[in-house]
Order: sequence, then C-alpha cells, then structure tokens
Amino acid sequence: MHRVGRLSVTVGIVVTLGGLVACSGETGKATPTSGTSSPASPSSGQQPGAAVPQISNPLPASVIQRDPCSVLTSTQIDGLFTGTPTQSPVQDTGAAKSCSWSDLDKGSLVGVQLVYAWKDGLRTVYNTQSQGGFFKVLQPVQGYPVVAYGPHDERSQGRCSVAIGIADNAAFDVDVTLARSVVGQTDPCQDANHVADLAVTTLKGGA
Repeated sequence: MHRVGRLSVTVGIVVTLGGLVACSGETGKATPTSGTSSPASPSSGQQPGAAVPQISNPLPASVIQRDPCSVLTSTQIDGLFTGTPTQSPVQDTGAAKSCSWSDLDKGSLVGVQLVYAWKDGLRTVYNTQSQGGFFKVLQPVQGYPVVAYGPHDERSQGRCSVAIGIADNAAFDVDVTLARSVVGQTDPCQDANHVADLAVTTLKGGA
C-alpha cells in the first residue's frame, strides 16, 4: 500500500447502472447511465455467477447515514497522505453521501461514499454481473465481503472501485486512482481494499 502522497482515490461511484451506483469520474457528481457496458473479457477479472457472500457479523445499517467525512479518522488519513490533504465538503448525490481528501499537487485523492441507495447491500452490485463490465471478488476485510467493480476494468489506468458489504441491507464504496507516477507499478484494487479496511475499522468503532 502506497501512502497517498503517491496514491489518488477518485470519490464517487455514483452512476445509476441497473440500480447500481457507479463512478462518474467527476468527484461527487452523479450521472445516469444506460447500463449498457460491453461484456468483460477474461482478462477483466470478471467472475460470472459469483454468489453473494453471507455476512455473519453485520453492522447496523444505520451507519450508512453517518457523515461520510467521519468514516476515515484524521490518523488514518495522515497515514495515507505524505502531505496535508484538503478535505472536501460532504456531497449528497441522491444515491450516496460522499467525502474526499486530496493533495492536488501530487495528484492524490481518497474518496468514500456511503451508498444509501443500495437497499439490498452488496447484492445490488452482484446483480450487475450479467450486464458485463468489471467484477472481481477481493479478499474480505475483517470478515466483510469486498468486490471490485465498474462498467470497465480501469486497473491499467490506475483506477479501481470497490464495494464493501457490511449488512444484508447496507454497503459502502471506496474508489481509488493511483498517482500518475506509480500507475502500472501496483494494483489499485489492493489500495482500495486497504482504504476499505480502514473505513470498516472506523465504522465498527462507531456502531
């Protein structure tokens, strides 16, 4: 995991995709899509038909109503950035509440979204597998399932979005874009998974 002086995380997976919330590429802006992405190739990491995992120790679904800027603590943020990041105001896209931290001089940004539109939790993301695009099951964080997903596989461009299920009816999102200087040197999905782990720690502490 690179410190975010070398890491950039784009906030917002916020595009309606058959009920799924996905990233518009512009921080915190929601844009509707038709949900017609091209089918994923084997190299995309898609795992067709993957079953929704059971969540044996769910967090209260009410944590999704929290202030998204409180999901990462100042200590956690300091551990991600080499410099002092700028925190964005909370944005409500109509599907999620988002917050981001950025060091624009280094091209670094970390974003988290609490997606209140995902009434079925991570199942909402799993239900998009038949639509094509990118879908890859990652290692769980603290027992909570994580998938990388999106209309396209953008890992080669240093970007990855992950969804984390914390209850049958609650999930949140982290989106990562690596800084230009390290694109191709590390897997952005693993960086996003690390940020998700930090966020789960904070959410568990406040549950």
